[in-house]
Amino acid sequence: QFPNASAECLDLLRQMLQIHPRKRITIEDALKHPFMAQLHSEEDEPVCDRPFDFSFEDEKLHRIRLQELIWEEVGDFRPACLPVPPRKDGTRPPNRRPSRLHYI
Repeated sequence: QFPNASAECLDLLRQMLQIHPRKRITIEDALKHPFMAQLHSEEDEPVCDRPFDFSFEDEKLHRIRLQELIWEEVGDFRPACLPVPPRKDGTRPPNRRPSRLHYI
């Protein structure tokens, strides 16, 4: 798919694009990946002093809820697409959109 990409580049992309958050490469490991060698500088990379809360990713998603979340995401870029269309039963989806950064 990416004929001009190096094997190291493809390896890093594969690890970063894992759907399951616990299977994704950590930022620390990504920065140490051989593909990032020319860009990596530990002296110039701040470290967050507390972990992010990714508990919003624990929501059990069924097809309809996933579609609603996609509509909300599209709305960030195309506000005219909002509000999210009502469900077949006429109810509106819950507005549980998390803010971009969550701290524990």
